[in-house]
Order: sequence, then C-alpha cells, then structure tokens
Amino acid sequence: MTAICRHNPILQHRLATLLQAGDATQLLETLQGLSNKEARTAGYLLSEVLLPGLPDGTAFWQFFLPVVSADSKAYLGTFLKAALRLYEAQRLTFDSPQLTAFAAECTPVDREKVIKAALPVLRSPEEVQHLLRIFDFKPDKHSAYYLLLGGTAVCYYLLFNTLKVVEEESILQFCCKTLVRKGDALSFNMASILCQYFDLKDVPGVFSLHVEPYKFSRLDLSFESFRNILLQ
Repeated sequence: MTAICRHNPILQHRLATLLQAGDATQLLETLQGLSNKEARTAGYLLSEVLLPGLPDGTAFWQFFLPVVSADSKAYLGTFLKAALRLYEAQRLTFDSPQLTAFAAECTPVDREKVIKAALPVLRSPEEVQHLLRIFDFKPDKHSAYYLLLGGTAVCYYLLFNTLKVVEEESILQFCCKTLVRKGDALSFNMASILCQYFDLKDVPGVFSLHVEPYKFSRLDLSFESFRNILLQ
C-alpha cells in the first residue's frame, strides 16, 4: 500500500482558497491536474481537514455534486468521509437537492457506497427512509439487507417494517440468522423480536429478550415504542 503524504502546506492552501471562494469548477480542475501522489494528499486533506471545516451542509453539497459526479471512483469516498464528520457535528443533513440529483444518475456501486456509509450513523427513521427513497430502494429484500448492515435501532425499526411488507419465510430466516451471527446485544434482541413476532422456528440462539404477546402491538406504534422494547 502506498503511503499517503499528509503534509503539503502549498496544496492545502490552494484547496482551502478554492473552498472559501465557493469555486467548485476550479476545485475539480485543480484536482484533475494533480499527480498521483498529490491526489492522495488532496484526498486526505479534503476528507479529514478542509471539507469537515466547511460552515454547513449547504457549502458542502455545492461542491459534492460537480466534483463527485465528474469522477465518483476518485472522489466519492473522500466526500462521504467528510459528510459523516459534518453530520456528526450536526452541520449537515442528507436531504439536499444535490444528493438527490446524484442519486438519480449514480451507478449501483456508488449507490451501495453511500447507503453503507450513511445508514449506520443516521439518527432518525425519516432520514433513513429519505435516503433509501432517493436511491430508489423499495421495501423489499434488497433494502432489508442494507438495513441489516446498518445495525442501529433506527435501521432495525425500518427492517421490522420492511419485513412486515415482504413477509417471506426465506427472507425472515435469513435476517434472523444474520442477526444472530452479528453477535451483539442489539442484534440478538432484534432476532428475538422477529422470531416471536413472525413465529419463526429453527433459528439457532438463546435469546434473553422475551416479548409478551400483548406487547406485539406496541412494536407497531412508533419508533420510540419499538426502541423501548428493543433496548430492554
């Protein structure tokens, strides 16, 4: 693996100046003119220093669409890392029109990269639903797979709702066995809920969470109600 040079004050200043000027076109041209070594340094500086330092998501997404659309293989990962940093700092949301425009034209590989990166960190069902919708995920086995990977209470709530729509024995069994293999407490609880709610048999594992039948209706009430049972 080629080592990344993380210190290049001249390059950092050039990139920072373009970001401050809001010049996405010139930023792209600059990136495309770099040597391989400089490009690796620029990727590090953008993802770890410069893009996370932008004041808000509006500024970020204005750069995202023209730069990433030009060469997603080169730039999508860089921008995703920065987006997650900004989201964690509550300075960015994933409901921008630029991301929606990207989602409408991106490749299946790009779609998977965004979904895998974002689902584990999104804080609300509405945010996850929006992201799945703009990337054209329906409530089916494909979205169930990515919600499984997401692994949060939010993702598991939407997985539960998705499985109520799909309700195919093979998919339910696959989800439960995958949850058991993941091995963490939240996944075990989710597997227990699914086994009891859908009356699944032959799922390996001993589950500490037992949901009384009268509580099944609470799973359907709201995310908060579902989460309270999941986190028992």
